[in-house]
Amino acid sequence: MTDTPLRIAVYDLDRTVLRTPTFTLFLLWAARRDAPWRLLLLPALAALMIGHALGLYNRDRFKPAAIRLMIGRTIAQARAERLATQFAAWRVPRDVPPGAAACIARDRAEGFRLLMATAAPEFYARAIADALGFDAIVASRHRRDAAGNWLPALDGRNCYGAEKARRVAEWLAANGCEGAHIRAYSDHVSDAPTFALAREAWLVGRGDKVGHLAAKHGWRVADFEDAAAAASTKVR
Repeated sequence: MTDTPLRIAVYDLDRTVLRTPTFTLFLLWAARRDAPWRLLLLPALAALMIGHALGLYNRDRFKPAAIRLMIGRTIAQARAERLATQFAAWRVPRDVPPGAAACIARDRAEGFRLLMATAAPEFYARAIADALGFDAIVASRHRRDAAGNWLPALDGRNCYGAEKARRVAEWLAANGCEGAHIRAYSDHVSDAPTFALAREAWLVGRGDKVGHLAAKHGWRVADFEDAAAAASTKVR
């Protein structure tokens, strides 16, 4: 009798597990909920976004500046946990595509451990992962002060692209999962480094452009808007 090999399913968050990108949405939602006066700073947030889009600074600089602007220079731990839990309770029932829900349920039933890997800040992404029953998460980490309050500044690099793959590999090693059967799901080519770690790489989307991109890289396509099609994306 042989042991069943370890199985890990790695899911991106924005536009994969949830349809809507979470970062700017969370900032606006948190500001409206806790400090509506910060919505007067929307022109400054728009200027930050334009500067990032123009390549004047990278995500590692943009995201802390945006958090500082819309949430504050410190986020008390209790406040962060409250906002994260409430945000997850708002988004998860409304924004998980049927195919994503079907794939998550199938992977769990097949014995896969579920790992969320996202560039979103860990202080709210973890609440989303918990609400969906994920086993673990790697996400962008933010610093804390001596009192445990969250700070806008990143602790390390933004968990994106090659850095995300490095963090996933680090998690696999720390959890004794080298050699595991890995399925990876993402909507974006920036996750090619994470796909390179996987036996099964699934590009999430639909249409000819997605199909051509997947064929070019040797990936498979998962349509998360179609529960039946997504649930049938089974490869042994």
